Amino acid sequence: MSVPINKTLGFLPNMCLPQAILRTVVIAEFLAVVLALAASHDFSNFFAKIGLTSLFVIWLTLVSVFIICLIGKYQKDPSTVQTTVIVLSITAVLTLIASFFAVMALDYSGFDLDPYGQIHFYLKNLFICVLITLILLRYFYIQNQWEVHMKADTAAKYDALQSRMRPHFLFNSLNTVAQLVHMDADKAEDAILDLASFMRTILDKRNRISLREELDLTVSYLNMEGLRLGKHRLTIVWDMNQATLPMDMDIPPLLLQPLVENAIYHGIQPRKDGGTLGISLYEQGDSLGVSVTNPIPPDNANAHLKGNHIAQENMKKRLQLAYGDRANLKIERTAHQYRVSFTIPKE
Repeated sequence: MSVPINKTLGFLPNMCLPQAILRTVVIAEFLAVVLALAASHDFSNFFAKIGLTSLFVIWLTLVSVFIICLIGKYQKDPSTVQTTVIVLSITAVLTLIASFFAVMALDYSGFDLDPYGQIHFYLKNLFICVLITLILLRYFYIQNQWEVHMKADTAAKYDALQSRMRPHFLFNSLNTVAQLVHMDADKAEDAILDLASFMRTILDKRNRISLREELDLTVSYLNMEGLRLGKHRLTIVWDMNQATLPMDMDIPPLLLQPLVENAIYHGIQPRKDGGTLGISLYEQGDSLGVSVTNPIPPDNANAHLKGNHIAQENMKKRLQLAYGDRANLKIERTAHQYRVSFTIPKE
């Protein structure tokens, strides 16, 4: 299996492209100049030192990129640690090989290094190689994490928008409003306001919103679903104390609402008699806990309605990107109930 077209190896970008090679060479050359400046005590041999350092670094960079591109065509997607070890191993071996030939060239020219001098030469070059490689890897890792975060955030909003704006959802909502116009004009107006509020938050481009806004979004969604399914099919039980919850706490958008939608779509809608949706928010010291429970769908439910856990996997990735190891998502299933919960640090 080859790596994706936009990646070479693990978190590394597609370094086989000319633009990526040029960017890598420029960064490596900049670091080489910085190291030459740091090692120079005067400017008498400064330019000669920069020239030799640049030649060494650029040769090492180009050969390393070539080898990484070859490995990336056949290597399965490695982890971050594996990618780091592979790249460091390649650059370290090439550095030692280049240093060996450099020592031979010095010996041929009559500048004979003693054993201590050779060891110092090897270790110095190896140290410079590892330092430059780690800086480049850190740069590419941060860039990759930013790209993944942006894609996950964009995908979450897109998926949320698609799932709610799929034709039958939109038409069902509009049909509900149309029926209410003749039966209860006040409810119809409230439904339109809920839909407008819901769409306003969905289309918001902010990376963080307050817990209060997320709850308002969820309530707007539940109001529309309550009108569509009816109170006899959708019972909502809230377990939270708004007076003690950190309502102004900033969180990534669409943390609670997608879980609620999943619970309704996969747990309550397939059931003829509906069911009870439980939503719980609680404090755990320095963390905020959230859980959503719903009944298990019947065995004869459509496979699509039973779900394929894509939304939950996406939620795990978003929590991991936003909070790292400080957040977790748990799924518990019993004979009659399905529960999804997570905790996030209060920031």
